[in-house]
Amino acid sequence: MDNLHIIHADMDAFFAEVERIDNPEIEGKAVIIGGVGLGDRGVVSTASYEARKYGVHSAMPIAAAKKLCPDGIYLPARHKRYSQMSAEIFDILTKYTPLVEKISIDEAFLDIKGCERLYGNSLQIAEKIKDDVYSQTGLKISIGLSVNKFLAKLASDFDKPDGLTVVPAEDIKNFLRDLHIERIWGVGSKFKKSLSEIGVNYVKDIWPYSLNELENLFGKSGVKLYYLSRGIDERKVEVRNEIKSVSHEETFFDNLSDYSEIMAYLFKLSEKVSFRLRENNFYGKTIFIKIRYDNFNTISRQISFKRSFNSTDEIYKFSKKLIDNNNLLDKEIRLLGVGVSGLVDENNRQLNLFEDNKGDSEKKNLDKVVDNLKRKYGFNSISKARKLFIKDKK
Repeated sequence: MDNLHIIHADMDAFFAEVERIDNPEIEGKAVIIGGVGLGDRGVVSTASYEARKYGVHSAMPIAAAKKLCPDGIYLPARHKRYSQMSAEIFDILTKYTPLVEKISIDEAFLDIKGCERLYGNSLQIAEKIKDDVYSQTGLKISIGLSVNKFLAKLASDFDKPDGLTVVPAEDIKNFLRDLHIERIWGVGSKFKKSLSEIGVNYVKDIWPYSLNELENLFGKSGVKLYYLSRGIDERKVEVRNEIKSVSHEETFFDNLSDYSEIMAYLFKLSEKVSFRLRENNFYGKTIFIKIRYDNFNTISRQISFKRSFNSTDEIYKFSKKLIDNNNLLDKEIRLLGVGVSGLVDENNRQLNLFEDNKGDSEKKNLDKVVDNLKRKYGFNSISKARKLFIKDKK
C-alpha cells in the first residue's frame, strides 16, 4: 500500500445529516434542504438518501421536488450550523496530515504520504478518519483511497453512503473498465454524445484510441480523456488557505422588475460584501455581479481596477454601473448577486499616490463606526435610506 496516499473524503448528504443529528425524529425520513422560506421558488441544496429514492437531487427547484416527494420534510438551510460542523470535520482531517485541499464545505482531498509512521498504513488512516468523524460528530463520511486525485474521487462515490473504497495501482484497469464514459471528468452531455457517435460509451471503449487520434478528434479534451481513462492524473493536493472572493446573493420571493427596488437590494448586498471584507481586513480589485432571470438563465459581468477598495459605496457604484451599462434589467429577475475578488490583505495593499487620502481616511473612519454599530446592535440596525425601497414581502 506504499503508493496509496491520496484520499478523497466526502460527507454523505451533509446538510440533511446535520439536521438529523440535531433532530433525531427525522431519522430515516425523506429530508430536503433548500430555500424553503421562498416557498416553491427556491432550489434543493441537499436531499437525504431517502429523498433521492424519489428522484430528488440538489439544484432541483423545490416545486419539482414536491411533485416527486410530496410527503418529504422540507427544511430551510442553516449555513452557520453547517459551517460549524464542517470546521469540526476539517479539524479531524488536519489531525492526520497538513496537506488537506478543501474543495467545498463537505469535501476534501488529503495527501497522507509520510504520515504512516504516526497513524499506520493508508487503509488504517482512512478507517481512523471515518471512525473519528462518526464518534465526534455523529456523521458518516465516504472515503476513496487511491494513487491520485481522480481515482480517489471516483472511489469515494463508489459505495455511498458510509463507503470506503480502495483502488490500488494493480486494480486501476479493472476499476475503470465498465464505468460509463461520463464518469470521466470533463465529459458532459455534448462530449458524451460525440463519443457515443464513435462507439465510445464505457471507459474501456476509449482504450483502443491512441493519444494522437483523440487529440485530432477532440483537441485538449481528447488529451485529457486519454490520460484520465487510463487512471493517470498527476495533479498535487494543494492547500488553499486564502479566500479568493467575497460575495452575497439573494433569491426573491417574487420576480423583481422595479428598478428602484432592485437598486435597493443591490445596495443591501454591497453592504454585506463590504462588511465581510473589512471583517477580514481585505480589499478587492474586481467587482462582479450575477443575475438570474425568471427562465433560470444566469449571466455575470465583472470589472477590474488597478486600485483596491472595500467600501460599500464603491462596490455599489460599480455594480450599478455593470448593470446599467450592460442593460441587464430588460426583463424580470429572480436572483441578484454581488461579489468582490482579486483580494489583497490590508497590510499588503498598494496605495495610489493620486488617491484622495484624506477623503479615503474619512470614509474608513465612517465605515469603522458603522461596522461597530452593526456588530453591537445587529447588521440591519443602521443603513442608508436607499434600502427603504425594498418592499416588505411578509
